Amino acid sequence: MRPPLTKRACDECITRKVKCSGAWPCETCTNASKRVTCTYLKPARRRGPKVRQPAPQLRRPSNQPTTDDLAEEEDDEEHDPGDDDPGGSGSSSSRPKTSGMMIPSTVLASVVRFYRDASYSVWPVVNAEALLQRLLLSDGQIDSSTYCLATALCSATMAQLQLAPLVDMESVDSSVLAAECMRVREESNYRENPDARSVLVSFFMHVYHAKINRRNSAMMFIQEAISGARLLRLDDDPEVVEDPGAGGDDVIENPEVLFTLLWVSERGYAMHLGLTPSYSGSIRLPTVASANMHVQGLVELARLFAAFDGVSIGRSSATQVSATSLAQTEGELSVLSFGQGGNNKASTRLADYFITKEWMRTIIWQEALSRQLLSSSSYVDLMTFRFPALVSRDLLYELRGFTESDLLPLGRDQLLKCFEVANSLADTVLYTASRSSSPNFEVGPQDFLHALYQRILPFLEQDELLKSILHAKTAEALVMAPARLLNPQPREESTIDKIFHETDILLSDS
Repeated sequence: MRPPLTKRACDECITRKVKCSGAWPCETCTNASKRVTCTYLKPARRRGPKVRQPAPQLRRPSNQPTTDDLAEEEDDEEHDPGDDDPGGSGSSSSRPKTSGMMIPSTVLASVVRFYRDASYSVWPVVNAEALLQRLLLSDGQIDSSTYCLATALCSATMAQLQLAPLVDMESVDSSVLAAECMRVREESNYRENPDARSVLVSFFMHVYHAKINRRNSAMMFIQEAISGARLLRLDDDPEVVEDPGAGGDDVIENPEVLFTLLWVSERGYAMHLGLTPSYSGSIRLPTVASANMHVQGLVELARLFAAFDGVSIGRSSATQVSATSLAQTEGELSVLSFGQGGNNKASTRLADYFITKEWMRTIIWQEALSRQLLSSSSYVDLMTFRFPALVSRDLLYELRGFTESDLLPLGRDQLLKCFEVANSLADTVLYTASRSSSPNFEVGPQDFLHALYQRILPFLEQDELLKSILHAKTAEALVMAPARLLNPQPREESTIDKIFHETDILLSDS
């Protein structure tokens, strides 16, 4: 029987590159001196010369422009829509680009109102009314710069005030707003063309990431804001940002304190992380002629940091910080007061000032402790172990007129400061329990600790770890404190005792 023929060579003939009869088995394999198996298992390959395979196309993101898109943009630039405008309104480059709004303007407007009512006192740099007008009158065609700033501001505000997600068609929370802000921002050329708005966007992104405890991201955003402000020369001349009344940006308010806000924010956050601030130069505080108490408060807060700067910058050096310099700095902080000659009405900014001031005094005491400068026989309160109790007493006195709603807009930054003050007092009470008791029922350090813990408890609810640490230390300190009822001092019969005594006599007579 004739073997079946195929239209291709067998595997062995292909390997040996010899002519194959196409039979199975083929004649070459049959007549081979060494027995081989004739198979047709290898897949058939394309005939002819080898060609270069096309490189696989990378998947292009949906928001990345294609070559055709760029060509269309060039055509649009060559054909200016302003040329078709009978009124001659100007070229397209003079008008801001619009952005597709993923977040409804009504949602943004509602959060901006929260900023106006609660957070403006902390960040008095955005004109809420002007921003609301742009959002509500935009008809869905708001420019990218305003939209990006609005989403950044709303993200920081929702995170700072712990606002519940807003429901329009979908749930919108601070993380959604932050992601939308970054989407729009990356489509712009803000790094090459920085302005005051892009600086504020970086700042509000810092606030958002600091609130959710993303430390590295928060630090990078505030340093980005500092760098952008320096490119705009805001550190040299705080008034360089155009005034809205002179044709500048009406959304930005109080531009003279913009760099001051960034400088204070970076200083405070860098100290929490144990890092050196990126801006090491001395700040030029603006001359505030405004009657805005929140602006004045921000400048007063900057004065605290300016007085504290020598200690904070020199903490890493063993020669720059001495007992004399620490005592001098603490003395300067003690005599500073908020709004000298101004209005001392209780406000969020005033609470920020008081908390920061007592936190700085605590940091100075910790520095003295780490350098073994404390002594029980010292005549300077700073150099003794009773100093944390004095700081806590002062903080309790200063915060006596504030409500929880006054403290809530301060956020995590002030939570860490309050924790630092209370934690230092707790450690001192625990390690000096035998000397912390006060005779004759006088208020002592453990009482200050208990009162301070209760005062900042709304803050501590934001961080379960810090709450558990301070709760455990406070409970241990109160348990270890000597019981003052064990050895009560003799005293005269009080009025309440006389009342009970007379009541007993009347009851016995009846």
